[in-house]
Amino acid sequence: MLYPNKRYGNPEGLKYWAMGIPLNQLAYRLRRTERCVSNWLDGTKKIPFWVPELLRLQNMEHEHIMWQMGIAPLRKKLGLVDNGQIILLPAPKRKNTTPETRKDIAEMELKRTNA
Repeated sequence: MLYPNKRYGNPEGLKYWAMGIPLNQLAYRLRRTERCVSNWLDGTKKIPFWVPELLRLQNMEHEHIMWQMGIAPLRKKLGLVDNGQIILLPAPKRKNTTPETRKDIAEMELKRTNA
């Protein structure tokens, strides 16, 4: 945590890690009231040092659990912007994951079973 005062957390760090989380869920995660969390997000109250760190660690733990379960993270759709219009790039072609069987090996196995 690179913030000059070690007693208080970085407000930008809190906004980054709280991005996309509804206020009521964020308050439940932090075990604080919605009013307290909204005051932190508005900047009217100083943020304790542990709040951004806790959200960061929870995010790391979530990513690690997803990795252990074999669930790949969702990739964001990238596109180009031209005169205010978004031009989506074509989806990358997927590789064929089925194993290829050689014809000569398959024919040899058929000859063995027929003989």
